[in-house]
Amino acid sequence: MDKLQSAWPVIRGVVSDLDGVVYRGKTPIEDAVEVFKRWKADGIPYCFVTNNSTHTAEDVVAKLVSFGLDATLDDVVTSAVTAAQIVRQRFPEGTRVYVIGAPSLKKAISEADLEITDKDPSVVVMGLDREISHEKLRIAVDAILKGAVLIGTNPDLLLPTPTGFEPGAGAILTAVATAARVRPIIVGKPEVHMIEAALKRLGTDRSSTLMIGDQIPTDIQAGKKAGLCSVLVTTGVPPVEDASLLPPDFTIATLKEIPVTR
Repeated sequence: MDKLQSAWPVIRGVVSDLDGVVYRGKTPIEDAVEVFKRWKADGIPYCFVTNNSTHTAEDVVAKLVSFGLDATLDDVVTSAVTAAQIVRQRFPEGTRVYVIGAPSLKKAISEADLEITDKDPSVVVMGLDREISHEKLRIAVDAILKGAVLIGTNPDLLLPTPTGFEPGAGAILTAVATAARVRPIIVGKPEVHMIEAALKRLGTDRSSTLMIGDQIPTDIQAGKKAGLCSVLVTTGVPPVEDASLLPPDFTIATLKEIPVTR
């Protein structure tokens, strides 16, 4: 059950998901755009954290700017770049990595001084791949069974589109993990890697920072784990009923329900 309106914290910063919160596919969610504009005018900093590895931070900024939002590269944390950072934290320069994902994920891995190859990789990194094939899955499973570490950008099973939904990166990640009988290392939400990076950029206290998302299993769990007031907005993926998941602090139909900062 939602807290009373009076229980909202004083808002000094905002960490927010993108897909299903600010836009659906290429279509902006107008209420959300208006609210982020208001926060900008009020001097409230925000940082976007996206599990979607198919776009670079530059792509995301261009998209937000096209909607009329004021955004820079410092305002966006992507799972692709975070995945590359995590691989480099665990493995040396030149490590062989097999990548299933979009060009943006491959770019991030390559720029981290890692070698992208399908020959004897030490790491398999998986993100959303709209050109997935049985052969790609076979190479990944074979590499993992031979000792490669499996890293997934995110576990999202669904992504919202302007007309409905499509399978997310988590759908193919689950297939590979199940076949290879391993548990993947997850980079994005519900883990807190991107949330912590966003908080460092914002410089705000956890007690006065919101985490906004449209998915309880990912956005809300990450926000709760990071100690943020977590807000579920129902403009994206339908809520999942799961008693094992931490519930959001608030559930709203539009960002306009968030009270003006006091």
